[in-house]
Amino acid sequence: MELPPTLNEIIDAARESWQKSATMKKQWTNKITAFVAECEIKFLGQVWLEFHWYLTNFARDADNVAAASKFIMDGVAGAGTIRNDNLTVIQSPVIHYYHRSSKDNGVILRISESPDFLLENILNVNNYSYFALRECQQKISKFIYNENN
Repeated sequence: MELPPTLNEIIDAARESWQKSATMKKQWTNKITAFVAECEIKFLGQVWLEFHWYLTNFARDADNVAAASKFIMDGVAGAGTIRNDNLTVIQSPVIHYYHRSSKDNGVILRISESPDFLLENILNVNNYSYFALRECQQKISKFIYNENN
């Protein structure tokens, strides 16, 4: 499946007519809802999201590409994978990574019920070891535990 429209494409459609932008939104949300529904995965509570954008053209602005996440989050919610795509369900931070692709454009969305998985990429990017990961997880757990008491 190709990537949803970028912010510039969304704005261009809206300037042309509200019907065109509404049709674009509906088509993309329905397409993603159908795709996600096939996965039959459900998260009942809060979730953390991580987008991995694979792009053949790095001349695009990051925020222009990330705007496509609107259609993706609406589709994930529409499929019932998450109960809503508002801020009571989707927790901060929502992270976007951009990767060069030699083949096609695409996106991988990682969803977790715990923010711990976000550490994996931060540590992998910085080439930390397994022991550094454990140490960071302990610090975060300690911080969360102390904040809640």
